[in-house]
Amino acid sequence: MGTVIVHAADVHLETTFTELRGGARRRAALADAFTRLVDLALERRAAALTLGGDVYEGARAGPQTARFLFEQLARFGGPVYVAPGNHDPYHTRALYARGDLPPNVHVFTEPAWAAHELPGGGFLYGFGHGPSEPGRPFAGATFEGSGTRIALVHGSDEQRCPPGKRATAPFTMDEIDASGASCVLTGHYHGGYVVSDDRGPRLVYPGSPEPIKFGERGTHGVAVVTIEDGRVAVEPVELARTRLLDREANLADASSEQTVIAAVELSLAGCGRDDYVRLRLTGTIAAGTRVDAEMLADRCGAQLGALDISDNTIAADYAAIAREPNVRGRVVADLLARADAGDDDARRALRYAVTAFEGAEPAPA
Repeated sequence: MGTVIVHAADVHLETTFTELRGGARRRAALADAFTRLVDLALERRAAALTLGGDVYEGARAGPQTARFLFEQLARFGGPVYVAPGNHDPYHTRALYARGDLPPNVHVFTEPAWAAHELPGGGFLYGFGHGPSEPGRPFAGATFEGSGTRIALVHGSDEQRCPPGKRATAPFTMDEIDASGASCVLTGHYHGGYVVSDDRGPRLVYPGSPEPIKFGERGTHGVAVVTIEDGRVAVEPVELARTRLLDREANLADASSEQTVIAAVELSLAGCGRDDYVRLRLTGTIAAGTRVDAEMLADRCGAQLGALDISDNTIAADYAAIAREPNVRGRVVADLLARADAGDDDARRALRYAVTAFEGAEPAPA
């Protein structure tokens, strides 16, 4: 069967979620996910649990966080290796520095590589963040232990950095190759992925066990790593129960509040209690049509984790616009005449034309 390691990162216990309602439920879901990942490690009879940083938010974590975290790590029972990240760096006041840290937990406290022999053979090399940025962890690193050499660090794969993500402890695949590491277990990117070559998996991001921000791509869970006969295999396992969804409702000439409600309900089909949705209302609507975002969020979001609605619709009185003595008026007058004659394409084109003249991005009808 080989040696099994369960690798997780970026739990972000005690994160505050302020971008929409439902933040307290999402915060509680992070602790639930950590419990599930320990459950999985026990079910898989893992020889070790590795944590690639940002397990908690250092600015907000306190005694309650420590009690929960330490109880779960002690429950696992086997060796736990922690490489602190930029949100949970090691320092004298960090949770990791408390005297009641379970004896099965080893924290890499320095921004320098330290080796531990793995159960079943091979070596785990760990690198921790301190209060200051640690620089490039693989620059000049050399791993010479016999057997499989696993590196554990919280850092940034420079070649695949998500848009808008701040790089910390950056590295490249060339640096990993030069170091002699068989495989790198890491964290920092919340959407998980695995980079492999003909030797097998070389770089593993498990993703955050629950999504943290909207727009994250990739898996959200843990990576089950198996080392057997000198080779590494990785199985990504999804753990997330919540979803962060961006949806759009094109109101398309809605002329009444009931039509608006129906369009919103249709756009939310398939969403449920664990879904946190940002809904954007678009399209050209008939002049005077009521779009009450607060009422819509209250009515249509009752069965969701949270619903935030932004109104980007454009109210249009086509007949009034057609009388304007300008290019917009002439275009709308021509399309309106064709639409009134039964041309459905012209009626759809009216929405596109008015939206474009407003300087907005036309949404598909």
